[in-house]
Amino acid sequence: MKIDSTLVKKLRTAENLSQEQLSEKSGLSLRTIQRLESGGNASIESVRALAAAFGVDPTELMSNESEEAQTPQDAVLTGLREFGNFTGTATRYEFWWFLAFVVVVTAVATLLHERAAQIAGVILLLPLLAASNRRLNDAGQSPWWQLFWFVPIGQIVILIVLAQPTAEQPDPTVNWQIRNTVNTKEIGDWVNLQSPISSLPPSPPAV
Repeated sequence: MKIDSTLVKKLRTAENLSQEQLSEKSGLSLRTIQRLESGGNASIESVRALAAAFGVDPTELMSNESEEAQTPQDAVLTGLREFGNFTGTATRYEFWWFLAFVVVVTAVATLLHERAAQIAGVILLLPLLAASNRRLNDAGQSPWWQLFWFVPIGQIVILIVLAQPTAEQPDPTVNWQIRNTVNTKEIGDWVNLQSPISSLPPSPPAV
């Protein structure tokens, strides 16, 4: 689901929180906070965690923009406009339409002239790498997968990775409960070891 990244930044600034502090408060990773503030998609668990951290209703953090309402033209314009954004996310719909645009433009330029194809390749290289990076972020994959663009037959591998769905973030509430259970058990074991009663020898059996 799409999250209102502007509102997230506004709420974080209003509470004088850094991204690191918000990460600790919400239980989400710093990378997730950075991704969401860059306009990325969020899982239900992530939205609930942020809402709990800010003390607001989860529905307030959701954007009114609908992913299905995005047109191919919007996807292409976003890819060109965000040519230097390597930290956000891109949906499969947005990325594949932009990739199709790059392929068509490159093919047309190749038919016109070899020099035109070279110019188009240079201009579109950075936007394509940025869009691919955002798609990998959205899928929860490492940006280093992009090295396969420059490996023979490696394009097949990177395209398969880019086709992965949006990654779901783990529920921070469950993680907190697990950590709390472990910490409680460790404290209990430590108290038992420090207790003088536990170190006394057993009582002799009654005669």
